[in-house]
Amino acid sequence: MESKHKNALIGALLAVVFVMAVGYAAFAQQLTINGSAEITSSWDVHMKDEGANYNPESIMGTTPTGSVDVDEGGLTATFSANFTSPGDKITYTIPIENTGTLDARLDTITLSSDTSNMQIDQGQLTATTQDGNIKYTVTRPTANPLAANGGQGTLTIVAEFVDQEGQENLENLTAQLTVTMNYVQA
Repeated sequence: MESKHKNALIGALLAVVFVMAVGYAAFAQQLTINGSAEITSSWDVHMKDEGANYNPESIMGTTPTGSVDVDEGGLTATFSANFTSPGDKITYTIPIENTGTLDARLDTITLSSDTSNMQIDQGQLTATTQDGNIKYTVTRPTANPLAANGGQGTLTIVAEFVDQEGQENLENLTAQLTVTMNYVQA
């Protein structure tokens, strides 16, 4: 009798498995999933030519001259300065804006002058490099990260004509510096 119960139980289990298999097959044939996805994010972090300016200072009375030019993409700016005597300095300020829909974080700033190439990582507040008698001090943007949809910051660069031992009588130096900024999603 016990073998009859075992056979009946095995038969019942096989029937349940068969019903489940048939049900799954029917369900799998009827399942239809439709959908679509759209990404509407935009990326636009750039330095602004409008509002970029410089403030010259001289301790000898002849004011140095300079200029700042932001490239079309807004990620590279070129600074030039004409110094007349040691102690002259020019402070450049360049507005940075995030008009995209994603928050942006400054990853690196690369400085290139005639004889130097230096990178500043985003954790540093300032960096200094010297190209002959011209000393550059770069302060990372005031806002980091830049908020989406209008976040703004300011990049500050100071170019300064410094005395070096044995070169005290130098006059009329010209300096040029290119700054490239690399932002990533915050």
